Amino acid sequence: MGDNPLPDDAMHAPFEWNEARLWPQFDALVAADPDALAMADCQDRLWNRRELRALAAGIATDLVGAGVGAGSRVLVAAHKNPATIATALAVSSLDAVFCPVSPKLGTADLALIESRVGHTAKVTPTDAVTVDVLASEGGRSTDPRDAQTVLIGFTSGSTGIPKGVMHGAGALNYATRACAAIAGLQGDDAILGIVPLDSAPGFTFTAHFALSLGHPLILVDPWVPAEALRRAERYRCGWAIAVPTHLFSMVEAARQGEWHGRLPLRAMAVGGSAMTAELIADADALLGLKALRMFGMSECMGHASTRPDHSLERRQISDGIPFPGTEEEAFDAELRALARGARGQAGVRGPSLFLGYANGLGAGQERKTPDGFYLTGDEIIRDEDGFVRVVGRIKDQIIRGGFNIDPAEVEAALLRHPAIAEVAVVAVPERKLGEQACAVCRLRPGAVAFDLSALLEHMAAQGVSRKKWPEHLVLVEAMHVTATGKLDKKAMAALAIDEVGRRVVSSAV
Repeated sequence: MGDNPLPDDAMHAPFEWNEARLWPQFDALVAADPDALAMADCQDRLWNRRELRALAAGIATDLVGAGVGAGSRVLVAAHKNPATIATALAVSSLDAVFCPVSPKLGTADLALIESRVGHTAKVTPTDAVTVDVLASEGGRSTDPRDAQTVLIGFTSGSTGIPKGVMHGAGALNYATRACAAIAGLQGDDAILGIVPLDSAPGFTFTAHFALSLGHPLILVDPWVPAEALRRAERYRCGWAIAVPTHLFSMVEAARQGEWHGRLPLRAMAVGGSAMTAELIADADALLGLKALRMFGMSECMGHASTRPDHSLERRQISDGIPFPGTEEEAFDAELRALARGARGQAGVRGPSLFLGYANGLGAGQERKTPDGFYLTGDEIIRDEDGFVRVVGRIKDQIIRGGFNIDPAEVEAALLRHPAIAEVAVVAVPERKLGEQACAVCRLRPGAVAFDLSALLEHMAAQGVSRKKWPEHLVLVEAMHVTATGKLDKKAMAALAIDEVGRRVVSSAV
């Protein structure tokens, strides 16, 4: 397919995208300028394009020896190192399917994925630049969609079985080109690689973004906020994607005097329910950074975003406008599109939409409207100007005695408390009411701990209805996060249930 020009109706800068895989795009860049910087690894070893291509070629030879060919699935332990980046290029050079998994994945989850994904080979880095390639002894995928799939990312499933999210090359190209246009990236701007590489968005918005468009990739690991800020300055990074916990810790590093300066980043896309208006303003004031709320997910990566030229107020309250070529609306329970301003489930369709879930890993669980809008499970409001605001998750609702509580609304109120850095409102079981709400909070450094009564005083001052006040408070030193750095609601719900249950037993003794 040739380039697909998209209208300049929402970006200020038009962009084009195509269906080319990663390898031919990177190979063309090598031919154009083989000595250009391709990557700075976590030990500050600089890799030019020629060197990275040579490393990929060697791994490709090993993959062929393990039986990998066009359409083969390759399971890769995705570390933040040159070996993993080169493996992604090698897999693409063979027209195979890159399937990254977290090195931190539990044994049971990894075994389940290995038993179901149908991979031809498994790749495990032995150090920063070498890998072990092991041919699979199990059955290999025969899914016809593999021919057009370049990436399978894994995400948690509601049944306890991970979902394999299948994407074609066009989805990756479209999403990254849209973000480059939004940020107004220049050719020598680098990409700051904050998020892990083991999710579909994590790989796409770091490795694919950099290697397909010719921007140097600057890897960050381990996560040390002040060091990440210094690397962004040193390598003149123009763009990054992060989750709210990353941005919050960067702001705190500046606030605590661990870093001084002005970031060269033209923009940072941040997604997640823990974003607050205060955090956006703090990023402006303390980092000189335009933090952009972006709405996306593994199934439809980065399909709406605010822009650097939007007002601070707009960037604080909105999750953006859909990328050109993407449609997004709110739907009711009968899957009817709602009028602008009405609250309903988000439905999205466009070039970054996934091909579907892999067989045995979520296939058949895709929910779409009759006209092809993927239902995300998020509740949104889209206003008359076309801006999207995510207001909650349908499955996260707490049902207390028949009354539905939206955790996102309660969390937003709690995050306005001056002592609270992060919060997750989760359900705990209660014999009479079915469920109650528990606020799991991490305090800001130096903040004085408080009890539930003080928290409820804050809720009253915020004007929140008493029906929505939490019945329990749990203070923690650190929040549980997923492999991508987002707050792990499941883990914190388990923590809250355990802690509240322990208190009940203690009080009964």
